[in-house]
Amino acid sequence: MQDYNKGIALMIFTTFIFAIQDTTTKLLGNSMPVLQFLGIRYLVFFAFAAWWTTRKRPLQAVIKVNNLPVQLLRGVLLGLESLLFAWALTHIGVGQMHSIFACFPLMVTALSPLLLGEKVGLLRWISIFVGFIGTLVIIAPGSVSFTIYSWVAVACAVLFAIYSLLTRYVASTDSADSSLFYTGLMAAAVTAPFLPFVWEPMSLNEGVKLAGLCLLSILSHYSMIQAFKYTPAVVLQPFNYFVLPWVLVLGFLVFGELVSFSQLLGVCLVVGSGLFIVYYQRRLKV
Repeated sequence: MQDYNKGIALMIFTTFIFAIQDTTTKLLGNSMPVLQFLGIRYLVFFAFAAWWTTRKRPLQAVIKVNNLPVQLLRGVLLGLESLLFAWALTHIGVGQMHSIFACFPLMVTALSPLLLGEKVGLLRWISIFVGFIGTLVIIAPGSVSFTIYSWVAVACAVLFAIYSLLTRYVASTDSADSSLFYTGLMAAAVTAPFLPFVWEPMSLNEGVKLAGLCLLSILSHYSMIQAFKYTPAVVLQPFNYFVLPWVLVLGFLVFGELVSFSQLLGVCLVVGSGLFIVYYQRRLKV
């Protein structure tokens, strides 16, 4: 159990890093083109992925996979999701963005019968429905606070859910190192080619923030890799929701963002539904 606690602590730390990372993304998005800092970020991340995955194996062994089209599609989806996520952050609060994005585990469960042929029982469908009601409460269509960018956040959740399901699909045939390599490769391929067309001179302040973003990206992935070494994914999954309190606090401290009671109610419905599904899946496995 002590090893499990190490993994849980690392996952909570990872969610904190994710929160700082997305806060930095919003800060950069307000002063420079999204494609510029994302292109640099994923070039740096790909360099890290290439180094990490070839430490103990030759590159030829890493790039050899059984599901190359799926591996390439995964990376493209992550790159597109990152672009939409960063773009939406320039228009809505980081807390609101993550409150909506928190529905992606529900979408993973809802899409699993279609993409992986998994069965979803009645209780889990009810939980998914309740969670989506919570998402609508957060978005509040038709209200004064409604913005179209909230639906962009939902689109990000859909893309990330498909990316997660495809990751599970290739996990049975390809190594984690190969998946990490192709993730970095294709995310960089989606973003980096646009750098010459969107490049703007950076101030020292922007350069420091961008360097911090690149380091945070590497640190968060490294921390998550270490967490999965100590603790099974099914145990760690509920702790992903720790990113919500972090971003709500950082959103208030950095941007002065306030969350309404209805939004908090929606967050509770989404998180509660997600946690119930995790609990139910763990019971089924036991």
